[in-house]
Amino acid sequence: MEKLFKKENYKIKSFFLLILFICSLDVFAQEIQSDTRNRSANRATNTNASINQIRRIYNYDYVERKPIFIAGKDSLNNIYLSYFTGFDSLAMRCIEKGDTAKYIRVHFEFVVDENGTPYDGKFSYVGTTRYGSSNGDRKVKYFDDIKGYFNDAIKKMIKYIPSWKPAMQNSVRVSCLVKDYFQFWLGINPEPR
Repeated sequence: MEKLFKKENYKIKSFFLLILFICSLDVFAQEIQSDTRNRSANRATNTNASINQIRRIYNYDYVERKPIFIAGKDSLNNIYLSYFTGFDSLAMRCIEKGDTAKYIRVHFEFVVDENGTPYDGKFSYVGTTRYGSSNGDRKVKYFDDIKGYFNDAIKKMIKYIPSWKPAMQNSVRVSCLVKDYFQFWLGINPEPR
């Protein structure tokens, strides 16, 4: 009987040791899983800096490599002129105010994201200049009351602009704010040369 009791005692001890071993495996696995999560969190923290760099919108003048429209400036101007829907209102108001025989410039801005896709177009202002090649222009204030209309026209126009080569900062593609304008001659007389 004593032999049988020892054998049963041995089985019970073995059973408890097996349960203890299985429970320790579960705790050990949780520690490994927790450690893996911590390492993943550290890795995520390290990549947050580069993600923030990507999410930040850089100014065109201060980015290392500026975004480039591959087809060229003339093609880009043709796209602007083809898809801007506010010409009628713009020309009519300029003629009413006597701003003719001038170049009318529509200034706007948009963002080129890290993939080269333009978005978020915003109207800035309308300006006039006597010569098409001049760097400066005079802001026309009588368009301020219909800024919303021109803002919608710019947003629609930006949707038609093809992809760009994105800007680069520290060898990483980044989003960049581009300020641009298009101009057209408004007058009966030929353009001054």
